[in-house]
Amino acid sequence: MKITDILPWRNTRRELASQAAPADPMLALQRDVDRAFENFWAMVPYPFSSNGQLESPGTIRLDVEDKGSEITVSAELPGMTEADVDVVISDGRLTIRGEKKSDREAVENGLLIRERVYGVMERTVPLPDGIDMNAANASFKNGVLTIAIPKSAEFQANARRIAVQAG
Repeated sequence: MKITDILPWRNTRRELASQAAPADPMLALQRDVDRAFENFWAMVPYPFSSNGQLESPGTIRLDVEDKGSEITVSAELPGMTEADVDVVISDGRLTIRGEKKSDREAVENGLLIRERVYGVMERTVPLPDGIDMNAANASFKNGVLTIAIPKSAEFQANARRIAVQAG
């Protein structure tokens, strides 16, 4: 018995190609081009990043906490200052937007390396009913934005705690 007798891919290459080829030739071309670019950018080292990968702005990481009398939102915005951040509350949503700009220059092995990074980060969070958006406040310290949005007195008065009993 040969090893090729038990392998699932015993078919000829032509049969495999005809089975795997998508029906749309333009879709196949698009997939090939996408794959080529993904492979290319994975091989390119970036001189200013710590792990050799391109640093992208990504998504704003949030912690949302209901403290009973207020909603607290903490957002990580590394490398930004309070001037780079915009906070808006409207239509029952909190929108946090940050813009990061960086221009670095270094000389390595006799080569001048310049890098300009620009990125916009934005995140929208739905807010519960009964908040007092006019009393909201925000503070920024060490790259962390903290927003406190108090609940309205009327909403707090209508809230009722229900005791949970073992069944």
